[in-house]
This record gives sequence, C-alpha cells and structure tokens, in this order.
Amino acid sequence: MHKIFSLSGVVQFIDLLEDHPKLLLTRVSVTYRGKNLYMQAPPVLEEMTRSNLDLPLFELMGKTPRDIVHVTGAAGKGDKKQSCSRKLRVIFKGMVGVTDMDMAGGA
Repeated sequence: MHKIFSLSGVVQFIDLLEDHPKLLLTRVSVTYRGKNLYMQAPPVLEEMTRSNLDLPLFELMGKTPRDIVHVTGAAGKGDKKQSCSRKLRVIFKGMVGVTDMDMAGGA
C-alpha cells in the first residue's frame, strides 16, 4: 500500500506506479470513469491531457475520497515488457476515515 495525499498531482501518482516494485510500469496512462486523465499515446491525446499532469488527482476524480482508476502501460523488466491494464483502487490520505491508497486487481 502507498499513501497518496489529496493534493498529489497526476504526475506524482504516475511516479508511484512506475516506482512500485510489483507493477514495474512504464509509459503509464490513467483513466477515471471513462475520462482520460493522462494518455501517453497517441501524441494528440498526450498533448490534450498533458495539462492534467500537475492537477490534483483528487480533483480530477471529482473529490471522491476512494474509487477505481484504470491504468495502462508497459510492464516487465528489460526487454520482456508487454502491454498491460490494471484497475487500481485509490484511497486518499488525509480524508475523514480514509488512510491509504490500495492497489487492487493484480498488483
């Protein structure tokens, strides 16, 4: 489990995913309830969603204290990377009754 603060931006969330020893994700894209929060590709979507990188994930999720986000990217080590998709449960630290970000669904 990792803790994420409500003021953490999308870029900090992506950094957590890329540094997580079980996920080993690179080139991470994030969606929430069908809304593209950040997309690595194609270039036109990356450009359209780039401005979200510094916005708080909590605000982009409608200030919901806990919910599911979908992330896609390349996973694996070295030359053995393959595309993957994960559903992750996000719980924001500092919210009443909420303490951690929990990664569920294969993490």
